Amino acid sequence: MRAYLNLLKNILSSNFIRLSFPYKLTFAITYKCNYRCKTCNIWQRKPKNEITFDEITEFFRRSNKFNWIDFTGGEVWLRKDFVQIIEVALKYCRNLIMLHFPTNGYMTDLIVRGVESIVKMNPRKLIISVSVDGDEKANDFVRGIKGGWRRQIETYKRLHTIPGVQVFLGMTLSIYNMDQYNKSFAAAKEECPWLTPNDFHLNIAHKSSHYYGNEDNSILPKDVTQLINQMIEYGRLRNKVYNPISYIERQYLRHVKKYLTANLTPMRCHALYSSCFVDPYGDVYPCAMYSTKVAGLREYKFDLQSIWNNPHAIRLQHDIWKYKCPQCWTPCEAYQSILGNLLCHRYT
Repeated sequence: MRAYLNLLKNILSSNFIRLSFPYKLTFAITYKCNYRCKTCNIWQRKPKNEITFDEITEFFRRSNKFNWIDFTGGEVWLRKDFVQIIEVALKYCRNLIMLHFPTNGYMTDLIVRGVESIVKMNPRKLIISVSVDGDEKANDFVRGIKGGWRRQIETYKRLHTIPGVQVFLGMTLSIYNMDQYNKSFAAAKEECPWLTPNDFHLNIAHKSSHYYGNEDNSILPKDVTQLINQMIEYGRLRNKVYNPISYIERQYLRHVKKYLTANLTPMRCHALYSSCFVDPYGDVYPCAMYSTKVAGLREYKFDLQSIWNNPHAIRLQHDIWKYKCPQCWTPCEAYQSILGNLLCHRYT
């Protein structure tokens, strides 16, 4: 109960003040990836000197006030110590409520065994997104791996049977698949008869030089009308379920049109206000999209509190507050921004 009260306190406080420590962390633990997605160039990196397990342990030992952690990559399961990383996070972050990670789903047996081990650690809420970008033909074209869709769906089906796991299919719309949701859903439902639109999470492709490395890619159309219509249609298909996650999803979809039309974040962003991003080298950024580094964890002996409160971080947060940043509406940043604008309605 204390952990839930701590999360509630942080959410409510973030409606009025910049928090003294972020309650939400997005942590990219590796750039290694076994896919070749057309919307993302992470797979082209040759990662070296990535943050070690011992360093991650020290980080969570010293920086452990998170209520919500999104682990991401690359592909998180290409780190052989991923289960141990989860174990360390759960050990030190006593107020951790939400634990989420995406996977491309290719290494089905490894992923299922790993998730079964994680469930035994009793995380309060474990959410997993298995990426899918269309039906079999469209997905394998966008993601660049023949046979990928079959493995992704098999991973989703097997994770769906594990008690204690909430698993979704995550679809990122881009110029390659912006009209493919209905085909994607129909193909997945043929394999998974229980599927409803609520089992999908739709978002839109973004650019980032320091994370995706795709700043030169044309991933969204110049005319976004079709993309907007697809997102609106998907929103109408979802069943209204009254719980916090569904509320956030509805609010995210509600503001997509405004973002795509104006190319402006629809509300005050909470990057460096209640959340931050850490890359596989231990470098801290406001988020996955804003490519101005705050500081390196290694330089600060893995003490995020010191980085969070340094003058550079505060200046960057002020710039973000004034919309002097790349502008995005990615769920990694939108969700905590939605929660932080519940009471003050600091919308554009």
